[in-house]
Amino acid sequence: MSARGVDGAVTPGVRLHDLPAGSVEDRIRKAADLGFCCVQLPSKVLYSSYGIDATGLTRGLADHLSQVLQDAGVSVAVLGCYKNLATPDEEQLRRNLAEYDACFAFAQWLGGCPVGTETGRPNVENKVRDDRFSSTALDAFVEGARCATALAEARGAKLLIEPGWNEVVCTPERCREVLDRVDSSSLGVIYDGVSLLHPSIVGREADEVARMLQLCGDRIEVLHAKDFEVVDNEDQEGWCDGTGSRLVCHGVGVTGAFDYSPILDWAARERPGIPAVVENGCAETFSTCLRVLAGADKAGA
Repeated sequence: MSARGVDGAVTPGVRLHDLPAGSVEDRIRKAADLGFCCVQLPSKVLYSSYGIDATGLTRGLADHLSQVLQDAGVSVAVLGCYKNLATPDEEQLRRNLAEYDACFAFAQWLGGCPVGTETGRPNVENKVRDDRFSSTALDAFVEGARCATALAEARGAKLLIEPGWNEVVCTPERCREVLDRVDSSSLGVIYDGVSLLHPSIVGREADEVARMLQLCGDRIEVLHAKDFEVVDNEDQEGWCDGTGSRLVCHGVGVTGAFDYSPILDWAARERPGIPAVVENGCAETFSTCLRVLAGADKAGA
């Protein structure tokens, strides 16, 4: 099983919770059977599958999963711990940081994979609101990320933040500011080109990608691979901006709306073999996603 796409550009991966229902072990084996070489392993999937919380992230469980992964020929690209680091509630932040610490330890036992997170929202409910755009919100996230990164440093682990339009770090410029202000080699980036989009800038995706790669490319360690379509309603939370439309996400290459080739070109040139994890894929579209990541199908389905 090849671990990389064409010219070694990326290592194709998949989110475990996008695979058909089953045990964690079955899903890992299914990922390998489909042709994926790495997975995103969300902590919430571990909790629900094994009936545990963060205290159940033990060395024994890590050893068990490491053997399953080794037998399947699959690695963990990132362990997800998507807890709000921008919350204004001090007790909630304390609990969230404790969960990050448990995940950092578990990630090290798994073999040293990074821990990934979104960039939160400055309200207790973690709801998508305009308050995320403020400088106060960015200050709150920087402080939370600084605390989490200190825990990562103490464990010899790494925290990767995933910027997104729906979160505090909603532009490439804000991402660069967080990296500069936290200033730690234990902090890096998951880059999802579609997550930074919204209807008002559709048509200017190439500029957005180029800016992100220029500003933050030196710190990108994992890619997410998505595509999108624009629908004419804002009835649900999503990639909305007040225009009346929102983005709906699909696995990379499915609609052909997002040109992933500049990111593949960057990866081949700057970070050959970087994990590229398909998001929002499904059984009907995984083959298309894999073709795109291999550079064999740039237009998608």
